[in-house]
Amino acid sequence: MADHKDESVGDLALSISMIYTILVNLCGKLPVPIGLPIDQEVPGPATTPAIQRVAEVAEDQPMGDTQVEQLYLGCIYLLAAIDLYEICTVRFTMTRVEGAAANLLLAEGELNTLTLWLAVNEAD
Repeated sequence: MADHKDESVGDLALSISMIYTILVNLCGKLPVPIGLPIDQEVPGPATTPAIQRVAEVAEDQPMGDTQVEQLYLGCIYLLAAIDLYEICTVRFTMTRVEGAAANLLLAEGELNTLTLWLAVNEAD
């Protein structure tokens, strides 16, 4: 069981890191670019406050309501996944791993859709 637990938590950390990388790249392409820490362990002490700050200032971006919502939702889904990950490292349950994975899928969908929108509108 310990191997399955360690593997699940490790996979979750890797997935969080991958979604965070999407957010970092996306934030650099926003109409008003936002720099995020990239040399920290993800999830780590510097990443959570940075993601929270992006969510807080999302509405200040000069984009449509849909795009602002995509940025905000991508951030809060990622934050929820990080919270569940942190709980799993202390009190592992498979339902928490699955909940975190579901939040990561939602975050990825929102962030990828916004990334596509930014690419299309940058070309115009």
